Parts: sequence; C-alpha cells; structure tokens
Amino acid sequence: MLISFITIPAGCRATEKPPDKPAIPSGPSCGKRDSVYTFTSITTDPNGDGICYRFDWGDGDTSDWTAWVVSGWPGSGTHSWSQGGTYTVKAQAKDVKELASEWSDGHQIIIAGVWSRAFGGSDDDCGSSVQQAADGGYIIVGATASYGAGSYDVYLIKTDAEGNQQWFKTFGGSDDDYGFSVQPTADGGFIIAGWTESWGAGASDVYLIKTDAEGNQQWFKTFGGSDDDRAYSVQQTLDGGFIIAGWTESWGAGATDVYLIKTDADGNKQWSRTFGGLHSDYAFSVQQAAHGGYIIVGGTDSYGAGYTDVYLIKTDAEGNQQWFKTFGGSHYDYGFSVQQAADGGYIITGWTHSYGAGGADLYLIKTDADGNKQWSRTFGGSALDVGYAVAQTDDGGYIIVGETDSYGAGSYDVYLIKTDAEGNQQWFKTFGGSDDDGAYSVQQTSDGGFIIAGWTESWGAGASDVYLIKTDANGNTVKP
Repeated sequence: MLISFITIPAGCRATEKPPDKPAIPSGPSCGKRDSVYTFTSITTDPNGDGICYRFDWGDGDTSDWTAWVVSGWPGSGTHSWSQGGTYTVKAQAKDVKELASEWSDGHQIIIAGVWSRAFGGSDDDCGSSVQQAADGGYIIVGATASYGAGSYDVYLIKTDAEGNQQWFKTFGGSDDDYGFSVQPTADGGFIIAGWTESWGAGASDVYLIKTDAEGNQQWFKTFGGSDDDRAYSVQQTLDGGFIIAGWTESWGAGATDVYLIKTDADGNKQWSRTFGGLHSDYAFSVQQAAHGGYIIVGGTDSYGAGYTDVYLIKTDAEGNQQWFKTFGGSHYDYGFSVQQAADGGYIITGWTHSYGAGGADLYLIKTDADGNKQWSRTFGGSALDVGYAVAQTDDGGYIIVGETDSYGAGSYDVYLIKTDAEGNQQWFKTFGGSDDDGAYSVQQTSDGGFIIAGWTESWGAGASDVYLIKTDANGNTVKP
C-alpha cells in the first residue's frame, strides 16, 4: 500500500494578519470643556476575524476596548476634556487573536476653555491689554495700586492657558506709572508702552519697557519733554524695532498733538512725529500697515464736523503723513482702536455722541485702504456704550469689546459684540456683577474663542481688580 504525503509550500500557508489601519475617527472639530463627545472609526480584518476598537484622546488618556464587532463594522468611543486646547484623536483595532493594527491618522478637536479670573490686591488694579502668548497662555498689562514701589505701578501678569497666574511683575518708581499696551516680541519676551511720572523729563513721559520671557526688565526708555506725554499703543515692527502712539503736550502745534515714535530693537529713538492742529488731538492705537507705513486712530478737536471727531492718520514708513480722515457728526466722537482688515481697509471702534440710540453709542467704522468710509454702525441702548478694542475674526467678521451702561447686571458691564463682515450684529454678551466692570482689550484665541482684559469692581480682592475673561466662539463664559 502506497501512502503519499502532500506538502504545502510555506509561502502558500494562510498567515494571520492584524486588522488594517483604521480610518481617521469621525467626530466634532470643536467643543467645550467637560462636555461628552462621540468619535467613530472603521476598518476590516484581512482574515475576516471579529474586531474591537480603542481611542487615544490626545490628553494622555486611552479608552478601553469596545465590544467585539464583525470585520468592516464601525466602533465608537466617548470622551470629555477637562481643559481647553487642541487634541488629536486616533483609533486602533485588534482582532480575536489579539493582533493589533497600527494607530490611525489623527482627527483634531479644539476644546474651548471658558473661565474668568480676577487679579490684584486690596487697592485698585486694572488690566488694559491682553495677548495670547506663544505657550498658549496669556500676557496682561495694566496698573496696580496694590503692589510695587509707587502710588500706581505698571502691572504685568502672565497666566497659563487656563488663566492661572504663573507670575507677575511691577515696574515704576515712587510716583504714578501705567501700562496700556503689551505685545509678545520676536525673541520670546514682551514690549510694554504706557506713561510714567517717576522717570523722564516732564510731568509724565512715554514709558517703554522691554522684558524677557519671564517678565524680567531688560531695558526701559522714556520719551517726551517738559509737559505731559503719554503712550497708549505699541507694536513690534518688521525691522525688529517698535512703533508707539499716544499724545504730547510738549511738542506740536496745539494744546495736545498725536505723538508717533519709532525706535530700534533696543528702544533707541529713530524718529518721532506729531500730528494735529491748533486744538487737542490724541492717538490711542497704531498698527504697521500691510503695504508699509503706519495707521493711527484717535480723536481730534482741530478738524472735522463736531467738537471732537474720530481721527484716522496714514503715514509712510518714515512717519510722514500721507493722508488723514475724520469721522463723526456735530457732537463728540472718538476712535480708540484700529486694525487693518483682510481686504486692505481698516476697521475702527470707539464711541459716538453724534449718532445712535443713546447718550453715546459704540461706534464701528469700516474704511477702504485709502481711509474712505465704506460703512459705519452703532450699538447700544439709552445710556453710555463704548468700544475700546476691535479685531477681525477668522470668519471675516469683527469682535468688539468695551463697556455698557445700557445692558447687563451692574452700572457698567463688559460689552462684547460679534458682527459679520458688514458690521451687522450677530450676537452680544455682557459680563460683570452688581458693581462697575469694563474691558479695554480683546483678541481671538487659537481655539476660536476670545480673551478679554479689563477691570472689575464686582469680583476680586480690592476696590477694583484686573478682569480676565475667556469665552468660547459664541461668547460664553463662567463667573470668576
């Protein structure tokens, strides 16, 4: 009897393979802290085995394996994030023989942190300007009577992404010193502009302070003459220097004039210019323009239609005036903030006593690149409403912050307005308590929400405290 054996070549044997790489998890791209979100992925197993899934949530947490499903069927997991940030969600599958796939490519979800904080001591403290820092936290400048060497000192606060204070610094001498504008610098430090009565040549002088990343002063400079000179806005320029705007009583043609100063990277003055007529003229905001030169906004008593008009000035790179425009009616109108818009024009906010529904209304003006008005809007009720800062948002609209006496819980409340690209209001929010609260600065954050800085008498430790508010993209937040 002949017995034969059939041998199967090794290359023809069935081999066990892990599941294929799962698809990028599907789920929301943005959300809120402490809310539960569902993500789903799908894959197949080459051998037709049953599979299960797990998810890496990008915050150090990985889900348990799901229940077993048939190859080619999806699996889902749920998760909530306790802190705001950007997280990458990935999926992995394994089969019944415990063979695991590689991780999928990631799906990003932005979790908007929403919170508010108060900073300060037993006396008056106020925040004037806020920017998001490179590490995702926030840098705030203002003034403090609770800490420092003088009656008021420049107050610089650094927080983490959740608004928890990491450090604070004060700058100044035995007299009054104020910080009104702060910007991160290219070297990782910060530049601050304001005014000082402790140093300089006159009653008050422009005060420029450069710090390192930890808020340690590297140098400071003062600018001005024998009278009052003040700065309200600073920006680092493309050449590494700084542009500063404010007003001066020491130089110029009138009682006060717009004061524009350009320095090098070490704060040494390269040039300064004054603008205005025979009366009082002020600047509150400056930005380097996209096509060169600088755009400045403030108020003028020397030109225009009314007692004071919004004053918009465009200069070349050397600070020489190319044109100016005024906006307003027969009463008082001021511009407090200007930003270049994506279309090359300019967006301005301030307040108007000439137009609107109340004693004074928040004033929003859009111009083309040559300063010609394209449209204007007013917002507010029967009382005083002011816009102190404006920024263009990712969707092409605008976010404005200021204070309102028409709406909210107290005498004055923080007033936050979101508009579309044509300045039509999409929503507004107020923040504050039973006492006075207001805000001077707003910026859209990397998670699509907004960061706001100002002052509060409703919360905190002292007569007034620095008020820092973080909202989601719809302006929602929580009380301090």
